[in-house]
Amino acid sequence: MMPEQKVYSLDEARNLVPWLMEASKEAERQVREAQNSAESHEDSQEKIQAIIYHWAETVAKLGGLPKQPFTVDFDSGTDYFCWEYPESDIFYRHGYERGYAGRQRIKDEKP
Repeated sequence: MMPEQKVYSLDEARNLVPWLMEASKEAERQVREAQNSAESHEDSQEKIQAIIYHWAETVAKLGGLPKQPFTVDFDSGTDYFCWEYPESDIFYRHGYERGYAGRQRIKDEKP
């Protein structure tokens, strides 16, 4: 049985952005390091896959839905709030069916 997916308010999702920024920045640094120090292309790809997997696993533990590397969706109950590194906030949302290509700017509720 799958655990129920957490539903986030915009503020709840936005509160996770500083953590997401830090985790994504560190994973990106590790990916660059793996690319530069690998003995072979295969070695590099294995290291990069492990880094991305660890990043995605950590995001999932928070309740976010890791998508392509460094893109995270948060279920709002009606659609997804969508964050992508290095965005400084959650600026976009998209429908369940439309995915990333359907991202639309959030009409900001903040003053």
